[in-house]
Amino acid sequence: MNYGLKNEYDFVELLNNKYFFEFDERMRCFLTELFEGNVDDDERFICWKNRDFQKADLFIKYKKITKSISLKCGNGNSVHSEPIQEFKKFLMNLHIPYKYIEKYMNYHYGYKKDKNGKKDYSRVLSADEYKEYYQEELDEFNTYINKTKMIIEMVDRFLIRGRNSDYDVDALVSGRVDDFVWIMKYDLYDLILSKRNVEYTSPHVGCMTIGPRKRNIYSKTNYNKDRYVVCVRWNFIEEDIRRFCQK
Repeated sequence: MNYGLKNEYDFVELLNNKYFFEFDERMRCFLTELFEGNVDDDERFICWKNRDFQKADLFIKYKKITKSISLKCGNGNSVHSEPIQEFKKFLMNLHIPYKYIEKYMNYHYGYKKDKNGKKDYSRVLSADEYKEYYQEELDEFNTYINKTKMIIEMVDRFLIRGRNSDYDVDALVSGRVDDFVWIMKYDLYDLILSKRNVEYTSPHVGCMTIGPRKRNIYSKTNYNKDRYVVCVRWNFIEEDIRRFCQK
């Protein structure tokens, strides 16, 4: 069992079939905010893991209300992934001009261009090498997608709803059962919007970077599929949430 999955089951074990008074102060504060203050010691909380591959990792039910939780742990979190062609369709559905979509696609595959501007399919650049040659193109892409409407759509896609769910997560929790932070759904939009001007050289939406899961520069067979997957990462997720919630 990997660390992230174990962490999810640890939260289920902590929360399931417990009364409010049985939790420590941090968990009581979280549950109070999650259920908008409508908590007491009359009934137990019920918690279970989502078996579907969706943004919600856990469900917490109290009385007749059920809340969905996205759970992360550690830094350098991958918060979303999808096939590159699906991501391309998503960008097209946002009516992003193709010239900007192409700038991302070029970065994702990482081919060097020859003196005539044509791709040299025999030469795949690392992320750092690509930026040395084509940072101006990445800056243009970042400027275009870090607009309010685009950021909101991508927060929905990457954090709130995903691409295979009819409901939103109610909160994002980052950490372990003995040390975690949280942020509610609507505050997530404000947090990412507040980071729209971060000076990242990689393609990014606010503080979330976008790129291939692995570039597979050396054509290793076991990494080949990862080259065709878009991976969205949020580095320093706990620190960003702590700072935002302290404002």
